[in-house]
Amino acid sequence: MAKEKRIWESSLRIRGVNYIESADYRLYDNNNIANGYTGAIRTVARYSTNTTLLSHSETGGTGGASRWTFTKDCYCLLTVSQDVKGNTDTNYWWMGPKINGSFIGRHLVRRSSEWDQFTFQQSFQVTANQYLEIAWGSTAGLQNADGSDWSHYCFTMWQQ
Repeated sequence: MAKEKRIWESSLRIRGVNYIESADYRLYDNNNIANGYTGAIRTVARYSTNTTLLSHSETGGTGGASRWTFTKDCYCLLTVSQDVKGNTDTNYWWMGPKINGSFIGRHLVRRSSEWDQFTFQQSFQVTANQYLEIAWGSTAGLQNADGSDWSHYCFTMWQQ
């Protein structure tokens, strides 16, 4: 008798712990963003497979923005996909992740007066109790960021 593989009932476990966790967030609201806004973003959770490993505070970050705290040493792949629109087609906007208040990456998108998808991926390593914020750096001419299904801030984490 052949053994049946039941992938839907399995998971990758190391030492009895679910090894890979994920979470997805979106902007708090459809935002009208004023010129010069350079703050960290505010998000709400769609889901999180482990709120103990990745703790989300909707308004606990800089200027009332969101803050994510990693409670254990881990690696993380951050994937961002955000629809944006501005009033100019020249130059760039940028955004990036910050660990404990310092940017660890900066990601560009060409300015557009039409709706356009801004996307980036970045992996990084964190130690227990470090926190992450995602912030705009340059936003002159940026007017809108869609907080609906066009907004995804996704985390894939695995423990060290």
